[in-house]
Amino acid sequence: MNGSTSKRPLGVILLGAFLIVSTGILAATTITLLHPGTVLDHIWDIKPGEYEQLLRYAPWSGIGFGVLGMVMAAAAYGWFRARYWAWILVQCIFAADGGGDVVRVFFGDPVGGLVGVSTVVGLLVYVRSKGVRGAFAGQPKP
Repeated sequence: MNGSTSKRPLGVILLGAFLIVSTGILAATTITLLHPGTVLDHIWDIKPGEYEQLLRYAPWSGIGFGVLGMVMAAAAYGWFRARYWAWILVQCIFAADGGGDVVRVFFGDPVGGLVGVSTVVGLLVYVRSKGVRGAFAGQPKP
């Protein structure tokens, strides 16, 4: 790949964009939890109850989202540079998310959890497909 996006499957580029957007969302979430009262607080208008719950655990909740945002930023950086470690990290991120969705199935949100699990399984199948694997194959193993 060597920096050329023209040979990358479209899905690889879209997943990289997803990682960048996720990084931005996590950064905004971190700011709202560590410094409530900014204009960014409006991102919580869709789920005000969750915001109130997370604020109870601030600053630790904000620090946790900040760490997750740094992991996501690293994944995006490595993903666009076709680094093997980023390919592994993205699978770990999706698997962790899937684990959370499994918990949702059994603890009050079975429909949302099953949708999440199905989505994660689809993403993992795609990320592990030959075409995507090949985009990261030339990189040295860590």
